[in-house]
Amino acid sequence: MRKRNSPGEGLRQPSVAPFRDTGTELYLVSCVKTKGPKPTPAKDLYASPWFRKARAYAEKTAHPWHILSAQYGLVHPERVIRPYEKTLKTMPVAKRRAWAETVLADLEPSLTGVGTVVFLAGQVYREFLAPALRDRGLTVHVPMAGLSQGRQLSWLGACLETDRFADTTRFYELLADLEARLGGARVLADCSGGMNWPDRGVYFFLEPDEAGGDRRVVRVGTHALTAKSRSTLWRRLAQHRGTARTGGGNHRGSIFRLLVGIALARRDHMALPPSWGKGNDAGAAGWQLGMSRTDVKRAEAELEAHVSRYIGAMPFLWLNVGDAPGRDSERGVIERHAIALLSGYPEPPANWLGCHSDRDPVRRSGLWNNQHVGENWDPSFLDLMEKWIEKTEPA
Repeated sequence: MRKRNSPGEGLRQPSVAPFRDTGTELYLVSCVKTKGPKPTPAKDLYASPWFRKARAYAEKTAHPWHILSAQYGLVHPERVIRPYEKTLKTMPVAKRRAWAETVLADLEPSLTGVGTVVFLAGQVYREFLAPALRDRGLTVHVPMAGLSQGRQLSWLGACLETDRFADTTRFYELLADLEARLGGARVLADCSGGMNWPDRGVYFFLEPDEAGGDRRVVRVGTHALTAKSRSTLWRRLAQHRGTARTGGGNHRGSIFRLLVGIALARRDHMALPPSWGKGNDAGAAGWQLGMSRTDVKRAEAELEAHVSRYIGAMPFLWLNVGDAPGRDSERGVIERHAIALLSGYPEPPANWLGCHSDRDPVRRSGLWNNQHVGENWDPSFLDLMEKWIEKTEPA
């Protein structure tokens, strides 16, 4: 298969990712509580596993980096400093704001030629710095936003063991090859079961109209992950699309629809139907709530229609992966490792609907996926994608 130096037109790797050699990034790493016992260069003073991995991550990019110290402010990694006990977490807001103003002033000389500031630091370090940097026209990237300490360690470890940027670049290059092979992405609202769908496959939904014009994968899915499953690719896509005739749908048959519905209601300040997400069907939900099946369907109709319009407008690509049903199918491998690779990388834009989700995995991964978020990935899944792209035909 032909390789490109950059992904295809219209489907490019999202911007703001580490490890690209543009000379326009600056990394800011927060200090930690665990320190050595004597004065030493700042890069060696902090002794926690998290800091060591964050330092290695920043150094691997070959871009400049600095340390954010609660005691000393902005610190060059080679500057010798003494151990201290001060922490931003116990400072009152006024002092944290003053600390950020001092850091920003010290940072100004280092911002010449910088386009992106990458924070490997918690919210308390970013709260005043990040908005001030954005006001200067800089892009702010927080690759581990929303991750717990343990998941941050796993994320950093995965990035150090594998070049995440290279794998993400290849992933989007393969999607560009797939899009060219399919003759372009499809819009789900315009699709039907009469098209030439493969029996089984993996699908990739893309978010339209995000800042910068790039299309980012926001949902990876497949089907038939049990040995006895008879589900087909189109049947799964149709569950996400909803009912073409009425414009409605059934969120109980699609976790994608359920998640999007909650986020739409929260963003648009709509009252979430009390039955949303309850029961295996409308009748079961009604039994739980003392409502009739008809009343449940009526209460959910408006939001189901909103969901159908939103998902129906999303472009998507599909990959023909025609192996036998089962959890260990190559479809399952591609789905799991693609989700793991794309989780939270890069940080989703602030206007993404998923930022209004009530599910932490959705918000921090930037994907409409609950499972496999934040896991490690095996880059060999990209070889499987390449193999099956050769077998994929337009619908």
